[in-house]
Amino acid sequence: MTDENATTAAAEGVHRHAGEAGEALTLSYRPPYAWPALRDFLAGRAIDGLEWVDEAHYGRTFRWGQARGHFTAEHRPEHHAFRVWLALDAPSAQAPVVRRIRRLLDLDADTATVEAHLARAVPTLALTEGLRLPGTWSPFEAGVRAILGQQISVTAARRLVETLVTNLGEPLGGRRCFPTPEAIAASDLAFLGMPGSRRATLRRFAAWYAAGEAGDEPLAWTTLKGIGPWTARYAALRGTGHPDIWLAGDAAVRRALPHLGDTDPAAAAPWRSYLPLQLWCHDTLSRT
Repeated sequence: MTDENATTAAAEGVHRHAGEAGEALTLSYRPPYAWPALRDFLAGRAIDGLEWVDEAHYGRTFRWGQARGHFTAEHRPEHHAFRVWLALDAPSAQAPVVRRIRRLLDLDADTATVEAHLARAVPTLALTEGLRLPGTWSPFEAGVRAILGQQISVTAARRLVETLVTNLGEPLGGRRCFPTPEAIAASDLAFLGMPGSRRATLRRFAAWYAAGEAGDEPLAWTTLKGIGPWTARYAALRGTGHPDIWLAGDAAVRRALPHLGDTDPAAAAPWRSYLPLQLWCHDTLSRT
């Protein structure tokens, strides 16, 4: 590693390890980190063949431009870090891929600052320490997941995404990558058991994205027919790690709203994205 690369790695909380198969990195974070909550969220939405989750690990395939690869991240709480094994067919893409993994796992969040603000803004809400935004690989993938998840359960949405990946995802070893915008736009999506209007929205979105017209700012996607505020906000939260998204209309958020008392969610700005996470935790506890 050059001095310049070593400086960059240190600044990003990256330390390299030798002597193991592939590239092994340690990606650090500031504690606390509520890994069980993030793990359970990701596990409930994990796509077979694309992602893998167990007690201490999350992994997936990915694309970065023309590069393809996969990673597995192991939580090492005693080190306040994740050990990440990264396989990538284009070494020049490593730096942006590592940044994307950090964003997906929300490793750069200062949860102590976020939660101190939420405690003042919403004093009636008992907070879970260390909650992190549950990222996905790209704004495009987040948009597809959000469109497929419109007005159906998490389980039903996961099945639709799995069907999409199985039919259109490019093979990578024994797994598949998430389908490209071009692949989705070119398909009639007849294999998806959902209303024709939603298939049309998905194809329209994919074609828009493939043409370079959509951009990576999901909050601007509501100009496209079939994409409403909830879809755009969900894609912004999961696809870009936007810290200030309030998911009004989310079913689990609505169920947990009594925990806010009379507080206006706007009081949680500029950290409103972390408020739904807290409410999702309360909803999960009330339903178990």
